[in-house]
Amino acid sequence: MSLARKIDEKELNYWDFSDVVSAGIHKISSYPATMVPDMQNELIRIIKGEDKSVQNILDPFHGSGVTLVEGMKNDLTPIGIDINPLANLITLVKLQGVSKNQIKFSNNRIINLLYKESFEFEIHDFYNINKWYREDFIETFSKIRAAIQKERYKNIRQYYWVCLINILKKYSNTRSSTFKLHVKTQEDIDSMSNDIIEDFIKNIEKSYVFLPSFVQYNKKSLYIGKAEEILSEFADGTVDLICTSPPYGDNSTTVTYGQYSMLPLYWIDKSDLGKFDKQLIANYSSIDSNSLGGNQRVRSNFESSVLNDFLSRIDDKKQNKVKNFVLDYLNVMTELVRVLKVGKYIVLTLGDRRVDNQVVPLSTITTKYLESNGFILEKAITRNIPKKRMPRKVSKVGGNSVESMNQEHVLILKKVENR
Repeated sequence: MSLARKIDEKELNYWDFSDVVSAGIHKISSYPATMVPDMQNELIRIIKGEDKSVQNILDPFHGSGVTLVEGMKNDLTPIGIDINPLANLITLVKLQGVSKNQIKFSNNRIINLLYKESFEFEIHDFYNINKWYREDFIETFSKIRAAIQKERYKNIRQYYWVCLINILKKYSNTRSSTFKLHVKTQEDIDSMSNDIIEDFIKNIEKSYVFLPSFVQYNKKSLYIGKAEEILSEFADGTVDLICTSPPYGDNSTTVTYGQYSMLPLYWIDKSDLGKFDKQLIANYSSIDSNSLGGNQRVRSNFESSVLNDFLSRIDDKKQNKVKNFVLDYLNVMTELVRVLKVGKYIVLTLGDRRVDNQVVPLSTITTKYLESNGFILEKAITRNIPKKRMPRKVSKVGGNSVESMNQEHVLILKKVENR
């Protein structure tokens, strides 16, 4: 049975996965706009059923690692890229796991240290720390930070940092209703009680059971940086399956992954974050300005009649942002076309966002671009987004908030020739 037939056999709303909630390994740390694990797993399973020679899976915008984890569950070697060091750390911990023989001893050690009154530690500092954290919280988090740094095993330290991420967000002075950094009211800041250590201990004692056992040399490749630059180092035709959900637009006007991540990143020891250009965390907007559509990128020029038609229908001031995002996105697509083997699939989950209340035709632009580069469209699925963790109203037209998107498109294309 063909891949398209297998997908068509499913019920109309099957791909919505409306009753699915994030659980287990995907619950250990929150992250914006994550993919639905069950959907990715099902798509990977169907493709593997169609092509049993698939051995690796690439996600060039891996976020919190949903696709790579589900790929690994299906015995595929994960290859991931993300510009965000925090996303890389979360994904790394999910893939590498922790030393199950050691974790209970390490947990006991760090708990004893955190309750030890004579434990000496330095108060951590970074730019504007007092704007984003209450003074007593800074002291408590500094104690936890110092205790984590004393852990001998790197995989366990990295696990502890990931367990700390949600707590660093919870006890910060930034509002939880947005991914951007906005200060809470003073009343809300003053009303928070300091249960930081208790929350951290609860996290480290329950979360490791969802992770795999640490194996030092398990196969995985994770990179931090711009996808097109990292992919340019890959040899032609080395990837068996690409499965990804690219950003829906430039970070500043859609999901500010960078701003969301900066406070945790400024607490985590850089030596445990992996190899990356430290300019990415030079300030609170560095990641976002280096992401697709940001002002810190070198872009080529592509002509698209679909894009040009869309640009003619929106405000002149907004045209450059949309165009720059699409050009950056197509730069990445060019590299994905090159590294994918002939006869293999690319699966793209795309959202057609709105600008000036006009739908950006990203799925159409993508399909036309890939079809002109040796691909055929095997199947397109439109699914509702019932619970995706992203802002529902992000832009304004005439002073009124506009719905960002409530559907996304899953495009499955097969590479049939090199061009």
